[in-house]
Amino acid sequence: MIFVLYNFIYYFLIFFCLVSFLFIVAFARDKEHTTCRLAKQMRTKNAHICVYVGANYTQWNEYIDMSAGNVQCPREMRCKYRPNEKPFTLKNVVKSIKDSFK
Repeated sequence: MIFVLYNFIYYFLIFFCLVSFLFIVAFARDKEHTTCRLAKQMRTKNAHICVYVGANYTQWNEYIDMSAGNVQCPREMRCKYRPNEKPFTLKNVVKSIKDSFK
């Protein structure tokens, strides 16, 4: 009799842990940020420019001042999730960044 009760408690606790874990995974995700990966990096006279691309055409540009030293762009970073932005080509992004420094 006691053995059956212990088995019931044991399996109930396992079930409870699995359900709790799935609940945390499903509802605790950060929906405002996504992982953006480095697409292009450029150097100008005053700044080091890192262009990142994420999920659903999310794009992110990071400007690093040259006075910070020889800083490299990280391969990936967390950026604000902006889904379905106007589709772009990397060539147009680079051109618009260069035009903004003229």
